[in-house]
Amino acid sequence: MEHAKKKFLMWTDVTITIFWEEKPNKDIEHVFEIFHDLEKEFSRFRSDSDLSRVNRERRWEVSDTFIDVIKKCKEIYTDTEGYFNPLINVSNLWYSQDFHSKKFEKKISEVNLEVEKIEISWNTINLQQDQNLDLGWIVKWYGVDKAKEYLNKQWYKNYIVDAWWDIYTAWLNETWGKIVVGIDSPFTQDNIFATLDIENTAIATSGNYKRKWTIDNQVYTHIINPMNASNNNEIISITLITEACYLGDAYATACIAMGKEKTLEFLKKYTIDGVIICTDKTTYITEWMKTYNLEII
Repeated sequence: MEHAKKKFLMWTDVTITIFWEEKPNKDIEHVFEIFHDLEKEFSRFRSDSDLSRVNRERRWEVSDTFIDVIKKCKEIYTDTEGYFNPLINVSNLWYSQDFHSKKFEKKISEVNLEVEKIEISWNTINLQQDQNLDLGWIVKWYGVDKAKEYLNKQWYKNYIVDAWWDIYTAWLNETWGKIVVGIDSPFTQDNIFATLDIENTAIATSGNYKRKWTIDNQVYTHIINPMNASNNNEIISITLITEACYLGDAYATACIAMGKEKTLEFLKKYTIDGVIICTDKTTYITEWMKTYNLEII
């Protein structure tokens, strides 16, 4: 029997679906609490969050979870040669309130993007001058992985955690076949570009065609190239399949900033499966995507 529930958390819709004989309401609510706690800790829109306090005070004692996220960010920063950068603070460049407020203004300020200079001493974070963390890029998908860990501990074998474009599926039901996931078309609203079958893995899509806005007749998006502060990206959408959801989306965000050639080299180096869609409508598919029964519509 299918049991599903949706809530708006972590700045997006989070849907938990569990296939179980009895109603798993308590466990679904516990998963929502995981996301709620992360939002309280990492929201840059809350003055009382640890993220806001770190940015404001420059030196602040934080939780083990916060330290774990920062260490993961540092690792991904190294893997992507700086194209994933948690010091790219969108509030300094385009919007300082929740995206859904639709209030945008361009406020350029000095930014220090040297991630290697973020100091960690036990549970204390120390930022350098002009450094401001924005961890929304990774924390939502970190939450998907934490939800997965919890549901696995409760012995659920068939479930879906969906945090708007970032999904983890656990699936052992051979009778029903595999789960079919659709990739949105970045060119036609409410259309599917492709479908693929997945089970027991994470799939993350990152794109710069939905979350965009205009200031002084210029269009901006939320994915910024940390090398030149530009977001005129060659890639409009990328979907990656990884074991951990946080890696999929962090890598996908970095790839959009990298551009097509560097992305193809990066995916080959780390043996990551993916679908790349460029602004000129050309599509690149990695070697093993055919194993997921990929079908372009």
